Amino acid sequence: MSAQTAGDNATRFEESRSKFLEYPENLVRTESFRHTLELYRRRLDRNKLFDPKFRSITCLDLYQDNNTFAPSQKLDTIKKLSEYLDEEDGTPLWRLVFLQSQSARGALGCTKEQLTLLLTYYQVMPCFLDFILTFSVRGNPVAHALFRQENYLERNSPEFSLPQLKRGGVQMQHAFNLLSVERASDPEEKDQWPLRQVALYHSLDVTNGRCFWIILKGDRLIARRIYSATKHHRHLKAAEITSPETSFIASLQVQMIAIEWCSESWADYIDYLEEMISSNSVEGKAAPVEKMTSPEEIELMHSPKSTNTWGTQSDTSPISPRRFTFSRASTDIRTVFRRFSGLDSSIIETPREANDKDIEATAGVEEETNDSDKLSYLEREFSFKKFQRLSLLSQGLEQALVAIEQNKGVLTAIQEHYNSVVNSYGFANHMNKGVCDSDIATFLTRIHNTKRDLDIHHSRLQTLSRALENDKTVFTTLLQYKSEKVSEYFAKSAKTSSDKMELMTAKMHDIAVRTEQETVSMHVITIFTLIFLPGTFIAVWAWIPRLFPHFLTLRQTLFSSGVFQWNDDGNLGSDWVIRKNALKLFFSVSLPMMAIILSAWSILYLYMRRKREQEKRRLVLPVTEGQSAEGGTDGIAHWRKVLERDKS
Repeated sequence: MSAQTAGDNATRFEESRSKFLEYPENLVRTESFRHTLELYRRRLDRNKLFDPKFRSITCLDLYQDNNTFAPSQKLDTIKKLSEYLDEEDGTPLWRLVFLQSQSARGALGCTKEQLTLLLTYYQVMPCFLDFILTFSVRGNPVAHALFRQENYLERNSPEFSLPQLKRGGVQMQHAFNLLSVERASDPEEKDQWPLRQVALYHSLDVTNGRCFWIILKGDRLIARRIYSATKHHRHLKAAEITSPETSFIASLQVQMIAIEWCSESWADYIDYLEEMISSNSVEGKAAPVEKMTSPEEIELMHSPKSTNTWGTQSDTSPISPRRFTFSRASTDIRTVFRRFSGLDSSIIETPREANDKDIEATAGVEEETNDSDKLSYLEREFSFKKFQRLSLLSQGLEQALVAIEQNKGVLTAIQEHYNSVVNSYGFANHMNKGVCDSDIATFLTRIHNTKRDLDIHHSRLQTLSRALENDKTVFTTLLQYKSEKVSEYFAKSAKTSSDKMELMTAKMHDIAVRTEQETVSMHVITIFTLIFLPGTFIAVWAWIPRLFPHFLTLRQTLFSSGVFQWNDDGNLGSDWVIRKNALKLFFSVSLPMMAIILSAWSILYLYMRRKREQEKRRLVLPVTEGQSAEGGTDGIAHWRKVLERDKS
């Protein structure tokens, strides 16, 4: 490459760096379309991506001919980061940048300026933003795993060398994220096994073996593991990284740390799920449901409770009404009198002793209730809350199955990617493939083993998912069966009550008919009484002679008024003689009185009937008028017909 081309590249790089806030549109070399870069930039401006206070950018560097990895201080400002990148010691052979968030679902621990400056300085491919954008404030964990790559290893790949930064321009770069579960550190956490992710960006210059990494995770677990591996793993020790080939082999080990992390916790998580599912469903498989939902148990469940004077409750017979019971000793007045008078020599129980006996009796009743009330136990053990818990477990299972499937897809993509890398033009020309073959084969084999482990976990989760669905079906069927039995019981009870009500209605109808007949008879008797009452009153003078002794004789009646002549022996002495004047006087007095009494009775009867009809109209018409607002005037017309019929 000519000096003029290297100078042009340096100028273009400095221009790109000066516009680092426009990342990724400011990149010098990328295969992405312009509209894709614009979309990434707009997405990078989202508010919830960067934490306003928390800062967590740290680096682990390995310089040429150095025997240790050197950790940096926390780069919590844009100035510190810029000065750290422009260090006088030159470009490191290896640089690992660890960026974390304050929590697993929190925003990134950096500012937008820091992130875009870092990505611009190392000309990171734009598609790495697909992983960065998932580290934001979110309610649900990330549930997708991806793989992205943008290599420049072919003969016709655009070159971008920067000799001053020791960049040859023949570069492989890729990024991926993996999912796994981790046990919560807080035992009070609602979700004890939340889904977590780790994202990695890796770039390797095959001309000189310089590596650059960005590792993102919600905690420092992967950072601690990598730092420990740089001290103990034979391929990751600083003294072993001396050539592009050894650098390439060491980069495989860093990726293997994340790959093994994605499969290590699934076995414990599945054991936890099995225990939770078993504890929430084993009772349903062994419960004597038919016995628990028998009519006797349902009747016992819905029977009223009896309460005594001491406030305790006990189950009574299903058919016995609720009643208050008092002890015989407290109600027998003679016994109390004998005790206070000293005639009874029996020992009187103290209130404490009596209370102890009541407590023992209550405990016995409660124990008997708990033993016999099986339907209540069924409702407690198979409540809707437990069904919701099973549903949440089922949701977690489905999420785990999807996560494992996506992890397998990423691992397959990594295998395919490295197969293409080792067969590429740039790798063959700048790397000694023979030195790397065995390590590449080992790396691919370990990926294959990890995929096989994930297959085993996936099979276990599928089996557990089917078992959970079966348990949910049993659970739902049990609740439906219980509801059907209770409904059947109440349907039979309603039928029995309906039959009794029908019998009572028939009896009431018979009583109403007889009452109506008797009422008619009373009306007839009343009318005839009113007809004959004035004549009787006039014909029988029992008390009037006492008031008017000068006009009438004592006990004068119709037969003693002279109309009939009687002998001394009580026989009619001759043909009876009608005295017209006496009869005329009798009818002149009795008939007007009879007319007055009948008229007064009729007026009073009609007045009371009219008053009753007005009261009925006052109660009925507002209801029918309200109904007519929805259904027209049919209700009012109907009740008017009823009232007219009652009048008639």
